[in-house]
Amino acid sequence: MRKVKHRMSKKFTAWSLFLAVVFMIGSTLLGTAAAKRISSIEFGQNVMVEGLESEKDTLGLVNFLLIGVDAEGDRSDTIMLFSVDGYSKRINILSIPRDTRVQFGSNYEKINASIAIGKQEVAAGRLNEPEELLIQKVKNLTGLPIDYFVSVDFNGFMEIIDALDGVEFNVPYDMDYDDPVQGLHIHLEAGQQHLSGKQAHDFVRFRHNNDMSAPGEYIMGDVGRIYWQQTFMKELIAQKLAPQYLARINSIFEVINRNVRTNFTMQDLLKYVSFIEEIDPASIKSYRIAGEDQYINGVSYYIYDGDGTTKLIHDVFLPRSEAEWQEEQAKKAAEATATPAPTDQKKDSIQTNASANKQSNNKTTTADKSGSGMKIDER
Repeated sequence: MRKVKHRMSKKFTAWSLFLAVVFMIGSTLLGTAAAKRISSIEFGQNVMVEGLESEKDTLGLVNFLLIGVDAEGDRSDTIMLFSVDGYSKRINILSIPRDTRVQFGSNYEKINASIAIGKQEVAAGRLNEPEELLIQKVKNLTGLPIDYFVSVDFNGFMEIIDALDGVEFNVPYDMDYDDPVQGLHIHLEAGQQHLSGKQAHDFVRFRHNNDMSAPGEYIMGDVGRIYWQQTFMKELIAQKLAPQYLARINSIFEVINRNVRTNFTMQDLLKYVSFIEEIDPASIKSYRIAGEDQYINGVSYYIYDGDGTTKLIHDVFLPRSEAEWQEEQAKKAAEATATPAPTDQKKDSIQTNASANKQSNNKTTTADKSGSGMKIDER
């Protein structure tokens, strides 16, 4: 049996760790002294790359490209665009599957090869940093600007969880999986419990059991796994939004500095902290670029759907200025106040047609339910 199809991912969603840390820090900025203390801390290895947008003075729509890389730093197995809209208080996440087929010169490869190819381009003197090629590809696929990038090596994930005293979590299913090649051994029992760093690491990496059974949502593959990763991270964030964790920021950032490359600074975080404090983690929504899985010459790819992605970007991720946002809100308010109450004649018409429409509405409702789709997470 081939291991590739069912092998556990070495990484989990990059945005999760980044978001957990940002929320935790934001919640502790309770005064000038705390702010000054945090501003002196480095947020990972600061790297300046080409292809990013100019720094904004105000928080309109800001996009973070979050990259989860393997231990060697060659494969970007997690690629997510984290979109923050300060005017509407929206946070949306756009996932780019690692198997997305893209073109490099005259050849086609999976997009998760971008970092390795980027390293070759750096060695040849054609790029300054390996992440620049991936940033280029994501901008081409989405048509969206990118303000910041965060590249995360998750070797420090267990250390961070332990530094935060672990997390209380209700594990949904018994989990038993062993992969001697990776040195991965997952053995968790279902139920409410206190997860250590290792146990939390095992939970977010789980996909199926040794007998290939996939309990509950895991039967949906990556979609199900992402659902439980997001559930775990939201619970972690909710538990760690407390001032006492300020005292541990130095030890936490020692771990981050060994595992993160980014152009995001503590000064950037301080600029956005008032917005961070207003975010409800449960309101974060996740999407995936449009496309479908397909085998080409025996290789599994995710084939990008340009039209479907353009519509998604327009409906959810389209950048807007503050003036456009205010105009949209004013228009909605005007429409709400301008809606007239039904006249007696309209009421009579509604009553006359009610019985005729009832059967048709019932049929439509049934059809809508049977044809409804599913996003990754809209909780």
